[in-house]
Amino acid sequence: MLLAFVDESYTRDRYSLFALLVPDVQAISLTRALDEVVASAAQAYGVVPPAKLHGTDLLHGNRGWEPIVKMPRAAIGVYHAAFLAIADHEVATGPIPRRPPGDDAE
Repeated sequence: MLLAFVDESYTRDRYSLFALLVPDVQAISLTRALDEVVASAAQAYGVVPPAKLHGTDLLHGNRGWEPIVKMPRAAIGVYHAAFLAIADHEVATGPIPRRPPGDDAE
């Protein structure tokens, strides 16, 4: 089974929806790896857990990310660590694969 982690973004002119598709057997490992990214940021910069890896919060210093609001290199480093954690797991981005007609299997 695939799990979809969904995020949205918008501007005045455009609304976008993205999904990261993760096999269920990778979900716990990926969650732990991303939690470790936040824990490392807490250790290094005083970020307040349970800060979540939301781009807007991270870049604007909201919801626990206040300590790095004036540290853009630190924020970029956190993004980098999160992307590496994702890359270390069997995940998919892009178009959602479709089942062939008549395939009702889960």
